[in-house]
Amino acid sequence: MGFGAHDWTAHHASHRPAALALSCAEDGRALTWGELDDRVGRVAQVLADLGVGRGDRIALVAENDPRVFEVQFAAMRLGALFVPLNWRLTVHEMAEICHDAEPAAIVHDDAWAQAAGEIAEKVEITRRLAWGAALPAGATDYEAALAAAGYHGPRAGIELDHPTHVLYTSGTTGKPKGALSTHSTLLWQAFNTAQTTGYSQPGCHHLNPMPLFHAGGLHVMANPILYFGGAVTTMTRFTPDAVLARLAGSSPPITHFAAIPLMYQAVAAQPGFADADLSHARHFIIAGAIATPELLQLWADRGVALQPQYGGTEMGPMATALDNEATSLAKAKQGSTGRRARHTDVRLVDPDGNDVPDGETGEIWLRGPSITVGYWRKDRADYFTGDWFRTGDAARRDADGFYYLAGRTKDMYKSGGENVYPAEVENVLSLHPAVADVAVVGIPDARWGEVGAAVVVPAPGAELTLDHLNEFASGRLARFKMPKKLVLVDALPRNVTGKVNRAELAATHGAPNREGTA
Repeated sequence: MGFGAHDWTAHHASHRPAALALSCAEDGRALTWGELDDRVGRVAQVLADLGVGRGDRIALVAENDPRVFEVQFAAMRLGALFVPLNWRLTVHEMAEICHDAEPAAIVHDDAWAQAAGEIAEKVEITRRLAWGAALPAGATDYEAALAAAGYHGPRAGIELDHPTHVLYTSGTTGKPKGALSTHSTLLWQAFNTAQTTGYSQPGCHHLNPMPLFHAGGLHVMANPILYFGGAVTTMTRFTPDAVLARLAGSSPPITHFAAIPLMYQAVAAQPGFADADLSHARHFIIAGAIATPELLQLWADRGVALQPQYGGTEMGPMATALDNEATSLAKAKQGSTGRRARHTDVRLVDPDGNDVPDGETGEIWLRGPSITVGYWRKDRADYFTGDWFRTGDAARRDADGFYYLAGRTKDMYKSGGENVYPAEVENVLSLHPAVADVAVVGIPDARWGEVGAAVVVPAPGAELTLDHLNEFASGRLARFKMPKKLVLVDALPRNVTGKVNRAELAATHGAPNREGTA
């Protein structure tokens, strides 16, 4: 017998109607839980009147805004699936995603009206709902429709295993796939993060500049905090001075924040960082890349212990995390992303599917109720072995149960018959004082089959050679892991979540350059 999924906004509207739920950093709009539930009910009614029902998909392309959450919760209330589109993609790529998802309607703002119109034409989506100053022809006005709509209450018969989201992966390693979330996976992600990141505590307020088309924006902090009745303030884009001002001066104060290392570095570089009041910070997650010890210490000196986590769209998204125990800063400086989430099982396996001992590197396999149930219209067996989701990521585990990422198994290269994981090399090279940013890729080599190329953004004014790097890494890395080529660049190519585009690096820097080889 299945259990019904409870409606978040209706629940909190009845228990804390006057408490803050959502706000917008740009224009100061704010919604209490009572107001949010009323708007969610009206959005649900508008969508229902457009013919959207249980099992249908609702595509959305928009900047960060509280209305993104309204559409998400309205879809969940109707039993429809929310499909936010990555606006960093081309219109053609977004249309390809919609060809796969076959949405019954598309919702958008005025910033993306032209793109939404082109997508609708390409995919033959006839139902459009839009907000903003310029309403395109053929679209229903979001705010006007809400004002005229009745209230659609919570729907009975929606069970915990019913899907809620189709979140398409970034596609940097292949064609995007739609990872499925359900009411159950969202609930268990909230339970996992309540243990490590305090979302169930009263007064949680999350500042979110991360894009809401991605699990990093939706599921890492925002949805778990909303599940427990906290508040989320959206920011249209990440701007370091504006983020610092909000972190230090919001009312109610910001308690939770999540960003990639480059963003934390940019905030810390602002003139007011040294004097900003960050005393209210509870949990500031750092993910997407391994943070340098210097960056971790810089924030620790301001009283904020950044919390490394590991996960991904399909993984809850949080699978491992460092909590606030006494050893956390030391472990974080060593590159650890913490121990497993309470309700997630982790295995590290060799290519034959056998568990590797502590200290050895293996592929991460995950099992648990927060893990995706599969991909939209994909065969589950292609990505799971029994109940275990094969992540494609590699890591090692120490004797205390702390995990250390070694990169993607697809990024692994063989040098002289030995496996080399780029992230492991990057973690060492990033400690060099002349290295501001670094990525390692495997490139062909006539003698060794493959060798590592270190693509480095040097620190301002620093001089760096391959010999400098390898002398520094000596004793920290086996000789076969040391890079045989150095490329100096102004910046590394990254996607919207901060992940390095290694395919682009390998294609661009695969030929010898002025630094030569060792």
